[in-house]
Amino acid sequence: ARIDVYNSATSKNYINYSTISRCVEVNYGSFNVLGLTNGKILLPSTNISMNKCRQRPAMYCLSHSDSSSIICSLSYTSIVDNNSTEENCIMFAGGGSKSEIKCCNILRNNDVSLNGRGTIYTAGNTMIEDSCILENNATYIFYQGSSYTITLSNCTVDKTTRYRSLII
Repeated sequence: ARIDVYNSATSKNYINYSTISRCVEVNYGSFNVLGLTNGKILLPSTNISMNKCRQRPAMYCLSHSDSSSIICSLSYTSIVDNNSTEENCIMFAGGGSKSEIKCCNILRNNDVSLNGRGTIYTAGNTMIEDSCILENNATYIFYQGSSYTITLSNCTVDKTTRYRSLII
């Protein structure tokens, strides 16, 4: 699924109380099981599990650049047992945008190639708090694509492999 809205912080791009499960396609052009572009992106109480594709089997968020407010937010969401044959599981794109992951379960996701850009890729400041990030298989669990920071607060993690800045 791909949902595009007007490129403004006042536009809403929400997926509420939903399940996206068992989407499987591994051909060359398969990526972004869920792609959300622009607006304020919110995913409260969403289950994204057991998907398989070439890139980003859980989600891709591309938002406008706004360093003053949180543009993409996952809360009480489960991202479990997703498989990528080439690249990261979760991607927050959009240089400089703030993102957050609160009270989420990110469990047993795999980057089969082990050459991708981490389980969680971000290109802006990202706060991850009160979440469980366990048994994920990737070269990097946390991948910061620019000069910004990923911050973990009160999380349960079994690996902290990272590319660029990670504060715990």
